[in-house]
Amino acid sequence: MRSEANIGILVVGHGSRRREANDDVRLAADRIAECGSFPIVEAAFLEIEQPSIREGINRLVQRGAREITVHPYFLSPGRHTRGDIPLEVQECMRVYPDILFRISEPLSAHPLVISASVERIRETIHDLTPVDRAKPQVKRGTVYLVGAGPGDPELLTVKAHQLLRSCDVVIYDYLVNPDILSNLLPGVERIYVGKIGGGVQTPQSEINSLLIAYALKGQCVVRLKGGDPFLFGRGAEEAEALHAAGIPFQIVPGISSALAVPAYAGIPLTHRSYASSVTIFTGASGTTGNYQSPGSASADTLVILMGVKHLQEVAMDLMANGRSADTPVAVIRWGSYEGQQTFIGTLRSIGQLAQQESLRAPAVIVIGEVVKLRERLKWFEETLSTCREELVAV
Repeated sequence: MRSEANIGILVVGHGSRRREANDDVRLAADRIAECGSFPIVEAAFLEIEQPSIREGINRLVQRGAREITVHPYFLSPGRHTRGDIPLEVQECMRVYPDILFRISEPLSAHPLVISASVERIRETIHDLTPVDRAKPQVKRGTVYLVGAGPGDPELLTVKAHQLLRSCDVVIYDYLVNPDILSNLLPGVERIYVGKIGGGVQTPQSEINSLLIAYALKGQCVVRLKGGDPFLFGRGAEEAEALHAAGIPFQIVPGISSALAVPAYAGIPLTHRSYASSVTIFTGASGTTGNYQSPGSASADTLVILMGVKHLQEVAMDLMANGRSADTPVAVIRWGSYEGQQTFIGTLRSIGQLAQQESLRAPAVIVIGEVVKLRERLKWFEETLSTCREELVAV
């Protein structure tokens, strides 16, 4: 007979450098246990803070849980709920094949959340500044292929912001920061078509069909892509499909993670004393996802996107083609986000480090002597650390 005494609840927060944000997740877990009369509840975190999801599940099993429900303690049903959490749970399912796992939906637009939001808005409405809803000139039946930048919402271009405030529908990717979608006006249709390595995939043909169908309805369509649409973003393929269908389109470049993420890690891609050339390449084939060798890439600085899964192979290839085993390497995860993490090694050591730290996408890899400058120039992570210290002091 099923017993609620054997049901474990894992409350998962994102994880923050700010202690009070993590404490809020732990408090929420305690309140969920109390209000729901659940006997086995643990808090866990996706990034930065401990315990991890895997560690949290281990604790639940040790406490006697035979069924485990993972509850994302955040609003957005985006990349974490659709990608990161299921991947973590799948790994635990292999370790505990006799445990029944479930993942709840995040709160998102739950009626009680909306009701609480309405009440909070009414409490503070007298302090709100009216939003400027003036729309720029947009063309109906046109698709705008828009770069969303590397993640930090403040790196969104002015034109991208204006289009998000003017469009009828936005079709967006996995690597688009959900905070950017807060620019949308009420009533704008949102369609998620993310591609996650090893996870849920939306076929490119289906994405092309969506763009064409909505444009044919006479709507203003924003196709929102992480980084820049023409740098490993399949933007050219979508533009070709639109051209073939006779659909007008415009390209709105975005700040590529290949440029912005190293800058946020304090790593300049060029420097008069270290590097005068840069090569950007992908570590995985765009058609098969298999390892794609950089061969004898000769630029002073190499930037690799979508390569963390094949990092050891990349390092071995480069050393076999003459790069010194002592060449510095940086792996930057979630660059420009609050949870940014940077790992430093060499071509000789980076593969083992990646394995020890269980590094996974999204990550930007930088290889070259410019990585040495990080110790003096790592402004962003030091800024986050200072903010955390100030908040703790308060």
